[in-house]
Amino acid sequence: MNKSTQLQQAPVARRLKQLGISVLGAMALASAAPAMADVITFDGPLPDFPIFGGGESFTSSGYTFHVFDNPLSVSGTGLAGAVLNGNDPFVCSNAVCPSGNSTSYYAGLNDGSVKMTGSDVRGFRLSAVDFGFISPLAGQPAGLLPGKLTITAEKVGGGTVYAELEFGALDNSSASPFLHATLDSQFGNAAYSSVVFSSCVYDSANGCSQGKNQAQFGIDNIEVAAVPEPQTYAMMGLGLAAIGLLARRRRASHNA
Repeated sequence: MNKSTQLQQAPVARRLKQLGISVLGAMALASAAPAMADVITFDGPLPDFPIFGGGESFTSSGYTFHVFDNPLSVSGTGLAGAVLNGNDPFVCSNAVCPSGNSTSYYAGLNDGSVKMTGSDVRGFRLSAVDFGFISPLAGQPAGLLPGKLTITAEKVGGGTVYAELEFGALDNSSASPFLHATLDSQFGNAAYSSVVFSSCVYDSANGCSQGKNQAQFGIDNIEVAAVPEPQTYAMMGLGLAAIGLLARRRRASHNA
């Protein structure tokens, strides 16, 4: 009688042990879930007058943006950037804003650039951005390719990654469309301490260059993600190992 009871209890004990392994694996994987990506939209709280000269800075979505004037400026403090409301038809009275964005976005003006930094010493990932050209003049021919957005990312520990994104062609109103660029292929393999966004315009003599206050751009919806803690990878490995062990035991039990 006692022997029979022990035999009946054995499968129950195995199931409980398997359940424990399964729960352990699930908990480990849950704790090791990758950090959710943040999207910097420039729609949050900003200064009362979000117009920036070289040397000024502001924060958005926990990241700091340092504004730099054009490379030929003597003082380095001229108008170089702003946060524009894409829903305001009068915001670009002296230029032609990009089309296809009715929310707030950052504008690099007069050959200016902007450097984005995070607060975490481990850096951040960069995976996507929306971008468009801010035309300095109306009346330019439709179909014209104006230039490129340039991205220079500083790796944590040293080294840089550089990429250029072609602006969309101008339409009949001299507006260039906002485009979406996925950056995983260029920037997906490293963590970065900073990213600089700038632009250049096509010139028959100099290729794509700056220097005449015509290189301007808009950026929005910058997709970034925090770099996981080192122990996160260890927990993920533990979770995968536990689930793998459970799968092997189930196969062995089925074949017995």
